[in-house]
Amino acid sequence: MSQARQPAKNQKPIILVISSHVYAGCVGNRAAAFALERMGYQVWEIPTILLPWHPGHGPSTRTIPDDKNFAQSLQELTTHADFPNVAAVLSGYLGQTSQAKAIADLVTALKKANPNTLYLCDPVMGEEKGLYIHQDTASAIRDALLPLSDIATPNRFEFAWLTQSKPERNEDMIEASQTWPVPQTIITSAFPMLRNAIGNLLISKTDPSNDATQAILCEHQALANPPSGTGDLFSALFLGHFLATQNEEHSLKLASSGVFEIVARTLAIESKDLQLVAFQDRFMAPMAMVNLRKIGSKPKLSAFRKGPKRAKKHE
Repeated sequence: MSQARQPAKNQKPIILVISSHVYAGCVGNRAAAFALERMGYQVWEIPTILLPWHPGHGPSTRTIPDDKNFAQSLQELTTHADFPNVAAVLSGYLGQTSQAKAIADLVTALKKANPNTLYLCDPVMGEEKGLYIHQDTASAIRDALLPLSDIATPNRFEFAWLTQSKPERNEDMIEASQTWPVPQTIITSAFPMLRNAIGNLLISKTDPSNDATQAILCEHQALANPPSGTGDLFSALFLGHFLATQNEEHSLKLASSGVFEIVARTLAIESKDLQLVAFQDRFMAPMAMVNLRKIGSKPKLSAFRKGPKRAKKHE
């Protein structure tokens, strides 16, 4: 391995983002990388699959990197002079099962070169209707990637599948998290406690030796039919804020508020794709009020700032 270079003075850390890449739209790497670069981070992007657009827009050609080439390129990346300076890895959608091992090998090598590096695993696998990747790929994420991760950001369905549980309330998910290997978990689409709301549940293992946990629920106004890519954006924003502040509660608040504002403004102009470029100032300095509460306590805030009104349709 090449000798590590010293980062330039005041240079933001490097974050490695591994996920899908679309030619048009704003999901996967396009959402995560733009948000992190806008926050000032250097981003190394690794596409796991190439698509003309998000599958929600209709069928399209899927181009998946060759198994051997993908693994070899990741191995070669470990010899880059700046590899030990990578502060975090964010992995999302996988194009095929074999990619899990290659990513696991990369993360293992990075943690050896830089023990302080963070690994956020966003297990992009499915939603209420079920898995939308092969089951063996989902199993590889569970078996190869989650045990290496410091942070995981599954939605409620993904968390239930990964833990083989059937949660009916947030307390059920807190209990299920005690048996899985991730120190810090944020479950998006958690059970809201306020009317017409949606929640992100942060579960932190404060003392792994005795399964002690702390859980914080962050809620905001629910918005109907949000565009794809919100999970990718949330994971990137949380990771970026957490690297900068080392404060999980503050990072949860900023990431949740930022995603809400982008979605609200995207819906207001009736766009089918997240409008990160147009409204980038809103995730950089979000103003939407969110409710934060430790499970079993009252919220710190008690009002939502509603999103902008949708544009009226012309008859």
